[in-house]
Amino acid sequence: MTITTRDCGAAKRFYEPTLRPLGFSIVFDWPARGRAYLGLPAQLGLPAQPSSLWIVQRSHPGRVSVSLAAADREAVDAFYAAALAAGGQAVAPPGHRPDYTAHTYAAEVLDPDGNTLEAICWQAEPLSRAERAA
Repeated sequence: MTITTRDCGAAKRFYEPTLRPLGFSIVFDWPARGRAYLGLPAQLGLPAQPSSLWIVQRSHPGRVSVSLAAADREAVDAFYAAALAAGGQAVAPPGHRPDYTAHTYAAEVLDPDGNTLEAICWQAEPLSRAERAA
C-alpha cells in the first residue's frame, strides 16, 4: 500500500506513532527522495515482514482509505489515541461495529493529508444488552 503526501516528514511524524500500537515501525527512511517504508519488525528471529505501507511525497497526493488489522481492542484504542496526539482528525472513535460483524471493534481517523486510516480487530466481544441499550 502506498499513501501519498505533500510532506513526507510530517506524514512520518503522524504515521510512525499512530501505527506503533499495531506493531509497525519505520523500516526504511529515504528523506532525500521523500519516501519512508513502514513495516513489521523482525519477530521470533525471522526476517522483517514485507512492506506494509509506503509513504511517498508528491505535489498532488491522492486520497485513499486504509484499514489495518489490530491484535485486540487495546491496540485499536492505542492507535486512535496516538493518531489524535499526532495530529489526526477523529472520524469514528473506538467502538463495536455491528454493521461489520458482531465481533468487530474499530476506530477511524483522517491523516493530515485527508487519507482515511482505520484499525480493526475481529476478536472483540459483542455488545452486552446494557451496552446495546445505552
